[in-house]
Amino acid sequence: MKLNKSMSSRPILLSLGCLILIAGGLVSFFTYQYEKESLFNQASKELNVSADAFVRALNDVFEPALVLSRTISDSGIWREDPAGNADAFFSLTTGPVRQFEHLNGAFIGFPDGRFFHIQNLTLTGARNMERIAIHRRIISDPVNQPQGEWELYNPHSRKWGYDKTVSEPFDPRTRPWYIDALKANGPVWTQSYVFASSGQIGVTYAQPLYDDTGALWAVLGIDLSLNTLSRTMLQTADDLAGIGNLVFATDLSNQMLGHPDFVEQAEEMRRDTATFFARYSVPTSFENTVQRAASVPGEIVPLSLEHRSFIAVKAVLDPAKAMPLNVFIARDLDVVLAEAEAGMQRSVILLFSAILIFGIVGLYAVKLRVEVVARERAEAELIDAKEVAEAATKAKSTFLATMSHEIRTPMNGVVSMAELLTLTRLDTEQRRMAGIINNSAMALLTIINDILDFSKIEAGKIEIEIIPFSLAEVVDGCAELLAPRADERGLTFAVEIDPALVDQRLGDPTRIRQVLLNLGGNAVKFTESGSVEIVVSQRPQTEGEQDGDWLRFQVQDTGIGLTPEQQGKLFQAFVQADTSTSRKFGGTGLGLSICQRLCTLMGGEIFVISTIGQGSTFTFDLPLSPQGEEALRYPADLSGARVCLVGLSDRVADIATRYLHATNVTKVVTVTSPNDLDPAVDLVIVDASYPLPDVRAAITVIGSRSAIAELTATDRAKLAGILTYPLSREPLWHVVAVALGLEGAEVHLEREDLAFAPPDVEEARRENALILVAEDNETNQIVIRQMLSKMGFACDLAENGQVALDMLEQPGYGLLLTDFNMPVMDGFELSRAVRAQETGSGRHLPILALTADALAGAEQACRDAGMDGFFTKPIDSRKLGAALAEFLPQALPLRRSQAKAQPDPVESYGAGDADWDTDIFDATQMTEAFGSIDADAKALIKDAAQGWRGRIEEIETAIAAGDQPAARHAAHALKGAALSVGAKRLGRLASDIQDALDAGDMDMAGILSEVLMESLDEFNAVLPKILAV
Repeated sequence: MKLNKSMSSRPILLSLGCLILIAGGLVSFFTYQYEKESLFNQASKELNVSADAFVRALNDVFEPALVLSRTISDSGIWREDPAGNADAFFSLTTGPVRQFEHLNGAFIGFPDGRFFHIQNLTLTGARNMERIAIHRRIISDPVNQPQGEWELYNPHSRKWGYDKTVSEPFDPRTRPWYIDALKANGPVWTQSYVFASSGQIGVTYAQPLYDDTGALWAVLGIDLSLNTLSRTMLQTADDLAGIGNLVFATDLSNQMLGHPDFVEQAEEMRRDTATFFARYSVPTSFENTVQRAASVPGEIVPLSLEHRSFIAVKAVLDPAKAMPLNVFIARDLDVVLAEAEAGMQRSVILLFSAILIFGIVGLYAVKLRVEVVARERAEAELIDAKEVAEAATKAKSTFLATMSHEIRTPMNGVVSMAELLTLTRLDTEQRRMAGIINNSAMALLTIINDILDFSKIEAGKIEIEIIPFSLAEVVDGCAELLAPRADERGLTFAVEIDPALVDQRLGDPTRIRQVLLNLGGNAVKFTESGSVEIVVSQRPQTEGEQDGDWLRFQVQDTGIGLTPEQQGKLFQAFVQADTSTSRKFGGTGLGLSICQRLCTLMGGEIFVISTIGQGSTFTFDLPLSPQGEEALRYPADLSGARVCLVGLSDRVADIATRYLHATNVTKVVTVTSPNDLDPAVDLVIVDASYPLPDVRAAITVIGSRSAIAELTATDRAKLAGILTYPLSREPLWHVVAVALGLEGAEVHLEREDLAFAPPDVEEARRENALILVAEDNETNQIVIRQMLSKMGFACDLAENGQVALDMLEQPGYGLLLTDFNMPVMDGFELSRAVRAQETGSGRHLPILALTADALAGAEQACRDAGMDGFFTKPIDSRKLGAALAEFLPQALPLRRSQAKAQPDPVESYGAGDADWDTDIFDATQMTEAFGSIDADAKALIKDAAQGWRGRIEEIETAIAAGDQPAARHAAHALKGAALSVGAKRLGRLASDIQDALDAGDMDMAGILSEVLMESLDEFNAVLPKILAV
């Protein structure tokens, strides 16, 4: 049975063998044809390239003659005294004739028969040694001395001497070059001929010269040896690596002027020039055949000669740059197609080898079957690996989603604390720190939205914005955030911004801040002792750059350093210098990869220079166009100030001195001890580690934050100001201004905009100044009503859009505040309905949106629905107040001022008094709405919290059932209620869940919902403390 199967398979194998033979033959043939055509086309392109190269090279041969002609023509030599014509001519021509070997000579003939001639000759002296000699001939009296006189140039004495050479009388007016130039009335090239003086083949370039009246003054002639022509063609052919190895040049009458033979067979050519040139005129010669075939310039033509194939092309020199010549270049097709023929031979060999192998393969069919099974197994393993990779990707997404919540949580605490700080009485330094905290935290919140989804970074979807920003604010703000960590580690931390730089720049401050914080944070983390420094300067300018566009940011440390191997992989994602780095210092290794990508997106670059054990310098250069031309300066005149720096380190003292000089404070001295200071100074800046000096001058202390915190109240009372490391320019200038009496030492800001009572509702209605609030959440209704009341505005409430639309039929409403998500009719429908009713009436009711949705595109959706403004919850009272003042100015006169009771300094409640994590509960919202955490505020917080457990259960139930709309509605309601009363962590978590549901990611929403109850329990744990305030 097996034998029969084997016998029956033989015809099949034989048929398959024939098919392979036929298919292989066809494939080989067409492959050969295709490769042959490709090689022919490539050779044609290369031939055109070589033609251009030869034209350029040969143009250079003739260039000296044209340049010399233009030089003489432009010199205005005819304006010289006729007695000095000879000296003037020779002064212009001697140098070029000596410099250029192929410039055989230059001469000038006058209409009266005068003739001046300078010539480069090769003379044979003693022992048959050849030398180059410069001769000149002067025929100044053609009537009495037509043969003229010859002079020889002595290169040692650099003078001309008498030469015994005797010549026949010479009349330039009878020479062909003179006659042809006059006939052409312009420059001409003569036919080639053999120079009598040197025996070389050459041509003459002649040009008539006319004086200022237009009369013929003389005819200029320049002899050019064509030997250089052949050498140039040989050199160019060598440079082209054999592409143009068959090349020659003729004049327009096809007389041979340049050929490699002229160099390689120069002796034979000299012996019998006529016979030598006759070979090229034979009809069967290679040169004659090429000239007949390649008659059209630039056209590639094939030709055959003596059983060999060639391709050739003709090029013509530009008459404006050189003598009119034809250049012919050819290539041997047998050489060009050798590769294709070799490929054909290989294909034939492979074809027959394939037939042989096919027979062998038939014997191993079983083995092939085994391999197929193995391949199927490998594919199955690949599928499993793919599933594992997808699971890993999902795990990474889950990790990033969880981190989204964990990172936002502490950041919300920072924002809230900064907002509360600004409502308290602060000194200048405290207010500056609070402002830095707030600005930096808001910037970081923006950055987090991009960093947390690393897949978005990998996809290149991060957008770079170009906006004006202050360089000092960005850099100093980063320094303020890094300084506490540097203090904790006992590091010296310094920042220097070149005071000559323009401060206002165009770029993306958020991304620059992100890169600086990442690099600075790494520097602090990896430095055990020593210093960390941030330096901003002008990048060394390179060609083509606008002055001042590129800035260089450097972060230097004295930390652990990096090996060259570690530096090579430093900017890879999720990679650190080595595994011990991650174990010791922590981190994912993602930061530097993000830095590199951000620098690239901003059009810059980042690199590192490091020595192991000595530290590292990370540098990134960015193009940041300056806005204006002036550097940062203090607005008032500080030039009269006298400043003494006491106990500052050399580096800090140097930075302080540069900053002071930048604003014209030039009288700056540095001492190491308070005992050495000059009592006549206006300001003493002393390091916090030194005792305060007993002087009449203003005193400012500078030190780390921990050192400043240890100052006693007695010491603080003596100070005109306090500075912290790292030193910044504007605080430094401020303390100088304080010392000169130009500024006060402290500035206090109060929230006067929340010190009003609202008018009666009917009074506001009569003035068309009543605000209608459309909000379905009862907690939010109370908060908004209370906040508007503190601002001095009267309002009505509507629980959904339809009720609000019905209420608007009554007169007296001057503005509408509406939420997005409401039952029956949402805010968008309400806005469109209002605008539809206003059509043709000339009325326009201002509509402002108040919502917890901060999704991208939400503001544009509001505009499209006809709204005038957009505000997110929790509400920023300052922004809302500014908007109400803009859109409802008629309500401002109706506000009733009320005296603000000064709180008892011991009993008052402030941000710093909170006995809980302010990210769990932030009092800002309640303080702005109620003025303090009074009984009404506590009742609202307590009532709101009682309904949150039910909302959380609604979210969990809806997600478990896959009901995305119901889950989103419950998450939105929880978010609005929690954020309105200051439950930041719970509200932000509900916001994250809503975002996930909006993105259709039910799995992510389910993961996040698992920590809702935990967040609620945290809030309930601190609720008694809140109610006890």
